[in-house]
Amino acid sequence: MHVKAISISDRKGIRKNNIASGELLAGFGLAGDAHGGDWHRQVSLLAQESIETMRAGGLDVVAGNFAENITTKGIDLTTLPVGTHLMIGETELVVSQLGKICHHRCAIYHQAGDCVMPREGLFAVVRKGGIIRVGDEIRILEERSTTGAVIGTAESLKVCSGVIREAVMSRWAPAFIRVDLLNAEGNNLCQLLDDLSSRQGIDRVIVYDPEGRHTFGIAGYLGEAILAGRPAATIISHCRTTTAIARL
Repeated sequence: MHVKAISISDRKGIRKNNIASGELLAGFGLAGDAHGGDWHRQVSLLAQESIETMRAGGLDVVAGNFAENITTKGIDLTTLPVGTHLMIGETELVVSQLGKICHHRCAIYHQAGDCVMPREGLFAVVRKGGIIRVGDEIRILEERSTTGAVIGTAESLKVCSGVIREAVMSRWAPAFIRVDLLNAEGNNLCQLLDDLSSRQGIDRVIVYDPEGRHTFGIAGYLGEAILAGRPAATIISHCRTTTAIARL
């Protein structure tokens, strides 16, 4: 299992350019890449095997064309649970998201004719930085970190995001906190909860709802999940104040 390619771009939504080596920065991502930052999708990974499948289907694509930072070889990324630790050379990553939900077809889709990242790619945060090079060995560690997510409106999280982050980190110390936004109507709550619990396997999800608008939506989702027999490994909490988070 090794690094097949490393790629960066100075803008999002475009194909990335291959580089022979790069620097992973702890808490940020790949130096010089537009996707780096203080969030849970700092680095993206896609298997060379996935790209070869696309090529076999007639697409003219190579490593970096799906905007992945690290193209891997010899590892089935789709089997790695969120929270898994990976070593690349002397650096360390923590898997933070499996695939993604695409709400519209970006430039990559139109350039390549399809995009495999939403189905078979994954994202990670950088726990330990350093230089990575093409050909570096990739090791899967036995360690798995606690993971957390916060759901709320852009307005409510803009006001209280720092306080919420501090409360969640001090209470559970997750490897990362991903933030998912409710749309203006708030009708994507069940979709977000289903993805975070059923697909991502996030340990703790906080729905921050100061106005109490989503009480029945959460109850309905939990009721349907129980009836459907879905696993209840994810703990979902409904909080109307930041103080309530600290008391969970």
